[in-house]
Amino acid sequence: MAEPSKLDPPLTTEDGDFSASDLLLDRLAHDLRGPLSPLQTATYLLRRPELEAAQRDELLSIIDRQTTRLSTMVQEVSDWMRARRSRLVGRRVPVAPALVVDLAAASSGPAVDITVDTALEEVAIDGDAQRLVQMLATLFAFMQARDPDGAVSLRAHAHGNEVVLEIATPAARWAAGERAGLFAVAEAAPFDEGLGMRLLIAREIAIAHGGEIQAADTAQGNALIRVRLPTAPAEVEG
Repeated sequence: MAEPSKLDPPLTTEDGDFSASDLLLDRLAHDLRGPLSPLQTATYLLRRPELEAAQRDELLSIIDRQTTRLSTMVQEVSDWMRARRSRLVGRRVPVAPALVVDLAAASSGPAVDITVDTALEEVAIDGDAQRLVQMLATLFAFMQARDPDGAVSLRAHAHGNEVVLEIATPAARWAAGERAGLFAVAEAAPFDEGLGMRLLIAREIAIAHGGEIQAADTAQGNALIRVRLPTAPAEVEG
């Protein structure tokens, strides 16, 4: 089903003196300055004795927010390196699709309008539940960022020996040429102020489960993300 994973660093250059790995490290250094600069500034300002309580609270809020952002970036790098070593997915067990969907919706933040076909009550995914939840939560967050005022919807149904998950929002549309690269290269302008690799990591989670993620369109021409995952083999009663 899925094409082989291609996990070379998703950056290219016209300058032959630099490898893709060099460019990836250069980008990491640049992007990590994003949260570090306000952290340094806030820490410096907190030393001023004349700070009022409201100003101190604001600076502490900045530290909290940027520390969380930095932690997320570090986790992004960790997941990416685990994916490159084919160690992203852990122990796999039969998991109910509805459970994965519910957990991902609960952890993603924005409200998700969920429709799960009753036929999925009879099937399971042979998967790492934590990683599958991570994958779906990433896709929910991405689609919400594309259409902040719209409600993210998910429809889950069975198709042959696959579980199909379709995620959409009312108004989001793909830019020209965007679909081809969405799950192939890191985002130049990350939707979450991260390092731009979360969609690639989501793709690798799907591939590790024998599935795939595709950018598609709804019947109305709106943006749609379709995830296909194979169902777990049925147990044979003896």
